[in-house]
Amino acid sequence: MQNIAYLYIQTEDELNRYSQHLIDHADINWIAIDTEFVRTDTYFAELSLVQIQDNLGEVAIIDPLAIQENGQLTGLIDLLIQPDLLKVFHSARQDIEVLYQLAHKMPVSIFDTQLAAIFFKHGDIAGFARVVEAELNHKLDKTQTRTNWHARPLTEEQIQYAIDDVHYLAPLYEKFIHNLSPEQKAAIQHDCDALLNETLYRPDPASAGEKVKGVRNFKPKQLAIVHALAEWRERFAIEHNQPKKWVMSDEVIIGIAKRPPQVVEALYKVPNVKSSSVRDFGDQWIECIDKVFASSPDSWPQPEPKPEPISPQEDVLVGLCMSFCQQVAHDYHINLHNLIHKSELLKMIRTPESDALSGWRKLLVEAPLRSVLSGESCLQIEQGKLQLKRH
Repeated sequence: MQNIAYLYIQTEDELNRYSQHLIDHADINWIAIDTEFVRTDTYFAELSLVQIQDNLGEVAIIDPLAIQENGQLTGLIDLLIQPDLLKVFHSARQDIEVLYQLAHKMPVSIFDTQLAAIFFKHGDIAGFARVVEAELNHKLDKTQTRTNWHARPLTEEQIQYAIDDVHYLAPLYEKFIHNLSPEQKAAIQHDCDALLNETLYRPDPASAGEKVKGVRNFKPKQLAIVHALAEWRERFAIEHNQPKKWVMSDEVIIGIAKRPPQVVEALYKVPNVKSSSVRDFGDQWIECIDKVFASSPDSWPQPEPKPEPISPQEDVLVGLCMSFCQQVAHDYHINLHNLIHKSELLKMIRTPESDALSGWRKLLVEAPLRSVLSGESCLQIEQGKLQLKRH
């Protein structure tokens, strides 16, 4: 590992000066940025370190733990919300989540190289190290992967390891941006804008029940219990800053909703429930259930309406479209389930005028299939592969 020179920023004044320098410098228009954070026994991720390399090559390490002992991270937030300064991430969502928690302000103007990597056939969840090795022919050091980034002082080895994540992110971005087509850039921009939807990062206990899986065939009363317990769990986890799974698992919520107990003692029979949780929270869970039973059925969530059954002819077209999607998934090393769902193909067939997909999925799948369904293109076998051919 080569030693790279860097600024080490440990005070609010240093951070403010550095941030203003980036904002004011006429030749600095983008930065590569990465974060280190800890989230092992908390609801909210806790920021440990921020690494930045600007497009002129200067590297800075921002120590939020040191700064927050006597100051604020206002300078960092000013950088994040600066519209004229592009922020380049790899796999931006987790970084955005922890940065959003600083002041509940969304970053603006981002580019995610993980999204760009899709168009270079690295897959839809390509790890940074793998992409760097393939694109830049450099194998990143992985010795500090499980390091405790909250520990202080940081060793020089830890710092250089953290710097690598932006030192190689910068040339990766430059390579990608010079080789992407305008259509690909537009698709990535659309997906980056979607990542900046504040509702992705703002806790919303009232809608927590919508994220519980395995309720497809539940009746309204059961759904109401799921929503009540999930909301209680979310509020408790936020208030005590604990992981949700420590408080109550989805499996327990599902088990309670299937056969709602009327007394605390009956909760011990729920599959996968912890006896200690029943002792600590059983009364509150029963109270949630009682409130559902006392409420009007009109207020209960309704199951999603079942879609219109697929016709034999639609099934033929879905099968044809799915074959093309499987070819795309194979060519681009994408998990088919992340690329397309049968329901999306059916929507595409039934409603030619509406968008079924967006961003990179629209470019790779929907646009080609629309041209096939409209008769502008056809699918054929060339060199043993299913290919799109325009008439």
